[in-house]
Amino acid sequence: MIGTFRDELARPLQIQRKPSRAPAYIRTVDHIWGGETSRINGEVNGLEAVRNAVWHILNTERFTYGMNLPNEGIELRQFIGMPYSYFYAKIDQVVQDALYQDDRILDVRIFNKTQPQPRLAYCEVEVQSVYGRVREGFQIPLTEVAKT
Repeated sequence: MIGTFRDELARPLQIQRKPSRAPAYIRTVDHIWGGETSRINGEVNGLEAVRNAVWHILNTERFTYGMNLPNEGIELRQFIGMPYSYFYAKIDQVVQDALYQDDRILDVRIFNKTQPQPRLAYCEVEVQSVYGRVREGFQIPLTEVAKT
């Protein structure tokens, strides 16, 4: 019987990816407060689950809510009140640190970093995951500094 045990160890290890079940968020815009809110409605899988995870990461401030794990969310609070040049220099690393916490994400590209208004910065992110590509954008309030 020892020979069969050694045969089992000699076979290559096969890793199977299980479906990534995630809550399905319904996003709505609150016209009174001017913000985007979400509520859970069922479950999704595959690319839609990654899309929801990216949206959740980019719209959740890290270390703010007790119900979230320490590796969930993004640290955007450091940009509030800072000049656009600081945002432009640091945003790539902050977004990558936040999104690479998810093991389904393979590559992160940051592009279209703009300042559409004097006190607002906007950034778009494209994520390559094991299921496909996802694009998402977000904005941050800044100080009133001229565009650079």
